[in-house]
Amino acid sequence: MTEPSSTALDELWKLVYTSFRFPFMHAAQRLDLFTLLKDRPGSTLEEITDALGLEERAGHVLLLGCCAYELVRKEGDGYHNTAATDLLAGDQDAFMPVIVRYTHQVLYRPVGWLYESLVQNENLGMDRELLAGSSATTLYELLAEDKDLEKVFTAMMEHQSRSVVEDLVNAVDFSSYHRVLDVGGGTGTNAISFAERWPHLQATILELPNVAKMANDRIAEAGLSERVSAIGTDIMQEEFPTSSHDCVVYSRFLEIWSPEQVKDLFAKTYRALEPGGHMVIVACAQDDDETGPAHAAFMSAYVQTVASPEGRIYTAREFEQWYTEAGFETIDRQYPGRFDVILRARKPEAV
Repeated sequence: MTEPSSTALDELWKLVYTSFRFPFMHAAQRLDLFTLLKDRPGSTLEEITDALGLEERAGHVLLLGCCAYELVRKEGDGYHNTAATDLLAGDQDAFMPVIVRYTHQVLYRPVGWLYESLVQNENLGMDRELLAGSSATTLYELLAEDKDLEKVFTAMMEHQSRSVVEDLVNAVDFSSYHRVLDVGGGTGTNAISFAERWPHLQATILELPNVAKMANDRIAEAGLSERVSAIGTDIMQEEFPTSSHDCVVYSRFLEIWSPEQVKDLFAKTYRALEPGGHMVIVACAQDDDETGPAHAAFMSAYVQTVASPEGRIYTAREFEQWYTEAGFETIDRQYPGRFDVILRARKPEAV
């Protein structure tokens, strides 16, 4: 048997060790190490353990891991944040600190069940990790029981929605639309943003009844109830309203459904749109050659272990193929942000 090269072994060990980087980052954030080092750069081991309330032994373990994984750097006897971990200092309700807490509580441990979830093709990370020891049978029932988890989950969804809608309104000019249908539009972040930016525009959200109620409350708080509303419905079972909508939006919604269900949604969208109307898709998508990016791979593992028993992260080309089969024509494909693709398609004028 040929011995592996030292380079190959080094690379393999790096892959093994990488799994420990996130636990060190989460522990350091939760202990507020990064805030301490931003406020008091160059703090020593003794100063850090005193400030964080740690025993010396624990301080050695924490700082060794943070240095080895390039979360902090050591100069002489003092420790400093990196440019990246400076983003985790200070306000713990800011986007990146919320991302780390959400990843720890909702993603990291459940994705540890990836092997079992692949073999059984079920969301076993949800069943065996998040729901273990709880009377809840779904994530949303669990959120109702666990207020700390609900707070982290809600904060993450709100940050994500704001980030996605910012990319969307900067990439797509909605000024030519008059009636927008936001399918799976959550608690109204997209629709409210559309209405605030384009005062002539009316928007309708389709959501689960309990989510639609929350959306209507937010819409009322924003003073937009005359132009924006949410309808509680079963999106997969019911036809979409056909009241002269000239744009239908799917934002981070299609990933949880099977290919057959996505095709059904596109067919219903085609029927609901007036001739010449547009469909706008915002999705986390993998590359067309199905080799990346890393974010799509991570989200695929999340969908497989937690989020959906049927969906996956699709390629933009798959969406384009499916909506073409439904009768749409491609307008364009854009990559405005770090993670998502925006696809626009048109229902032909003469149908």
